Amino acid sequence: MYPIPADASATVQRPPAGRRTAPRIQPFKRVADDPDFVLRTCLTLSSAFRQIYAGNAQYLNFESLYRCTYNVCVVHGGEVLYTQVATTMAAEVEKLAGSLENTASAPDDEFLRELLGRWKKHSNAVTMIRDVVMYMERSFVEFRHKAPVHELGLRAWRDGMLRPDGEVRPRLRATLLQIAGRDRAGEAVDAPLRYLMAGATKMLVEVGDGLYEEVLEAPFLDEVRRLCAGESVRLLASPCGCGEYLRTVESMMDAEKARVSRFLDAQTEEKVAAVVLAEMVEKNVARLVGMEGSGLASMLIDGRYWDLTRMHRLLGRVQGGVPAMRDCMNAHFQEIRNTAGDDERLLSRDKERYREMINGVFRGEVSFHAALDSCFT
Repeated sequence: MYPIPADASATVQRPPAGRRTAPRIQPFKRVADDPDFVLRTCLTLSSAFRQIYAGNAQYLNFESLYRCTYNVCVVHGGEVLYTQVATTMAAEVEKLAGSLENTASAPDDEFLRELLGRWKKHSNAVTMIRDVVMYMERSFVEFRHKAPVHELGLRAWRDGMLRPDGEVRPRLRATLLQIAGRDRAGEAVDAPLRYLMAGATKMLVEVGDGLYEEVLEAPFLDEVRRLCAGESVRLLASPCGCGEYLRTVESMMDAEKARVSRFLDAQTEEKVAAVVLAEMVEKNVARLVGMEGSGLASMLIDGRYWDLTRMHRLLGRVQGGVPAMRDCMNAHFQEIRNTAGDDERLLSRDKERYREMINGVFRGEVSFHAALDSCFT
């Protein structure tokens, strides 16, 4: 085996003041078996990892570090090295989290900038450490079915920086809701703050373990749900007609999806649309379809094709929407049938008109055709 000196200076090559020199690879010499070799070498690697976090990677002799990893694994010291990697990363993240506490009372943009700066430092360090211990990953981690080094880095960040009892989670949640609220109110949100919030979102998605959903997505959807419920009550208590109500629903849904695209992850777009539809449409299907003077029957009589298209588009996405429209159309067709009596010419004209409407406006909805045929036979 090739012993490595225990002190960090063996792998950190600092140039003399005033001039830069190329890193010099330390020679390796074969020696007799050393019972402390694995521990000493792992401590040397741990010291190098701390230098990486400190921003001194340019002074490290990486060829020497690669050889350290190889030698440790050859003598079956993979478990010790693996533990050392996890412990070192966890300790360094704790330091980063401690230094972030100084910005707890800082403005949102400064807090996010500091957080993302530490995340970038940690991510870069994990990448470099993974490169150093690549032989361990291939010969020990994969064989023993251990979590890869990258996953160890994510765990360290979750448990250290994003721990449940820490300040980061609630601060991120409050910042998102504040920014979204300002955006809804029509206030301008500075582009740098938008980018920082989007960066924090990307960080949580990458960290995984459901943190994005817990910290950002769920509170955002709860807020949208509350706002939509209130807006629905307000609109239905006003002289607002069905067409205007559905236009408002579609406008709110598009606005929230656009808000998601600016601040959150794309996976939330369909979820926020579902929340808007559930609160404003699904809970009021029967009332909207049968609304006096502006519901489905009135739209059919007046030929309000855009409103009919919108109703089918929105109600088609909620439970019970299409059946409610079908039942209303069936009643409307039956009324026309009863009014026309035995006037075959009038019946034929109305049937053809509604058939064209179903094929065009409702995209050939099969259940609507069935309702039409059952009344005009």
